[in-house]
Amino acid sequence: MLLKNRLHNPEALIAAGQLSLVVGILAQRFLHPPTDLWQGFVAGFSAVLIGVSIVFNVRGLVLHRQRRERGGR
Repeated sequence: MLLKNRLHNPEALIAAGQLSLVVGILAQRFLHPPTDLWQGFVAGFSAVLIGVSIVFNVRGLVLHRQRRERGGR
């Protein structure tokens, strides 16, 4: 719902992808929970964020390329 209006805006998708990549890497690097359960949760959370980053960045690049080929901005 948050990105509903921005799903066709390549700049917004790429920005959201970069933000999720940074948060995923920082969570993986700097969060060190005490128990194994929470360590698995942090690892899964950062993996999901990195996966979302890949999806958003690729979709943003595809939309940017389509707009460039059509001659519009």
